[in-house]
Amino acid sequence: MSIEALKNSLPEYAKDLKLNLSSLAAEASLTEQQRAGTFIACALAARERSTTSAVMSEFAPKLSPEALAAARAAASIMAMNN
Repeated sequence: MSIEALKNSLPEYAKDLKLNLSSLAAEASLTEQQRAGTFIACALAARERSTTSAVMSEFAPKLSPEALAAARAAASIMAMNN
């Protein structure tokens, strides 16, 4: 599932989530590595299988092993704070 398909699968009451996904995907101030890491960290922290699968399939190939490990570390820190 692509990010676009994930966004389209969200119900109408999740309009703000759709907008946030679109905004992050188009954020010009982030490098491709930063954007990919942000998507992965957030998806892992959300702990929702289809979301994590969609995000990992789209963004994990864009990251080095070190950057992927950093995104996973960020997700675990996010989980501790939620």
